Amino acid sequence: MNPDNEWYAIIFVESLQRNKKPGEAIKIYQKLIKNLPDRTDIYYDFADCYLRMNKPVDAIEVYNELEKKIGINAELSLQKEKIYVRMGKLEKAVEEINKLIATAPDEAKYYGILAELYAANNRDVEAVDTYQKALKMDPDNAYINLSLSEYYRQKRDYAKGFIYLEKAFNSEELDIDSKVKILLSYYVVSEKSEELKSQSLSLCEMLIKAHPKDAKAYSIAGDFYYRDKKLEKAKEYFSKAVELDKSKYVIWNQLLIIESELQQFQEMIKHGKEAVELFPNEPTVYLLLGIAYLQEKNPTEALVVLNQGKNMIIDNKPLLGQFWANIGDAYYRTKQMNLSDEAYEEALKINPNDTYVLNNYAYYLSLRNEKLDKAEEMSKKSNEIDRDNASYNDTYGWILYALGKYEDAKLWLEKAIANGASENAVILEHLGDVQYKLKNTDIAMDYWIKAKKAGTGSDNLDRKINEKKLIE
Repeated sequence: MNPDNEWYAIIFVESLQRNKKPGEAIKIYQKLIKNLPDRTDIYYDFADCYLRMNKPVDAIEVYNELEKKIGINAELSLQKEKIYVRMGKLEKAVEEINKLIATAPDEAKYYGILAELYAANNRDVEAVDTYQKALKMDPDNAYINLSLSEYYRQKRDYAKGFIYLEKAFNSEELDIDSKVKILLSYYVVSEKSEELKSQSLSLCEMLIKAHPKDAKAYSIAGDFYYRDKKLEKAKEYFSKAVELDKSKYVIWNQLLIIESELQQFQEMIKHGKEAVELFPNEPTVYLLLGIAYLQEKNPTEALVVLNQGKNMIIDNKPLLGQFWANIGDAYYRTKQMNLSDEAYEEALKINPNDTYVLNNYAYYLSLRNEKLDKAEEMSKKSNEIDRDNASYNDTYGWILYALGKYEDAKLWLEKAIANGASENAVILEHLGDVQYKLKNTDIAMDYWIKAKKAGTGSDNLDRKINEKKLIE
């Protein structure tokens, strides 16, 4: 092969590799390195070709030939070390790193790599000794501190591991993306460990301190605090994140969800309106804003927003179902009963087992004293799916009451109380009404009085107490 034809040969050999003809490519590489001995890149491509053919020994031979020409080289030795590791040849891998250490004895990172090799092969004494050598040379080296931290974490010595992780986090070598990646690795493993939870939150605070102007620092901290149900702190950090960077939809979405859980619906409306302006094509922000309007007893505005968002949905039936469910609630509150029923029916077409819709639809039918058989069927189904939901228990009990099945109604309302509704005024009043129907007037009075103390009951609650009789 004439060196003048090198360009054509290189193009041709690349074509052969793309077309999965490595055998033919090998022959050309052999000619290329013979005729172009100074082209080190061809050696690397040649070795890569062997690796693609699953011939690591041949790849090593190519690297060795190159080493003879250019001497010991970090890129070469590290590549060979990786191959030896894959082949399970630990001592050969160690040999390659020791060659680098011999050429650069003050380079701490090579000791770090060597320590990792020992650690991966359960040679703990050698691993720790080598890590300490590396840290003696460069105590603030982020890479080595991280590696040693991971070593101790694998050994479940989380306290010692955290010491070195803190050092890595405090190093200027480590950029914010690397720190975020480390924190994400903590997210799952720390979930069931109070020690690791505490460590991860400390790392979050360190991240914020080191990068106070970066939204990523606050958003990942918000994720951790939200996971640990520290909602106020999570909200604080997500709020700061959107203040620094308004362009991230997922951060706005999380902020709105947290405000919903905190029942801060006025703030939710404020942020929801801003999010809709920023992300006019994201249906979920319309859903969350609509829910906030419903909670603030503004169903008319909720309907406007929910219908806007619903019409944007493309091929997402679960999300569409959520819209129909809330649209059903909004229509009911505007006393548009037929439209409310139609919306719930649409939601149930998408998900017949949606307990929220089954319960609300059934309850509203019972309040209207309409289609009670249908209401009973839906409520029964919601309770079969979610047996310990006090609200669902109450709905079923109230439907049974409407059907005149007072003993059954009493059992289900008592179940609701047992499932955490002992301070719920509505459910307490319902149970009082049932007891009255069962001719237990004194017990009925007790429940009505409890309902009065617990909060707002029906418009007739005061009359029931004062007149000591059921007012329907």
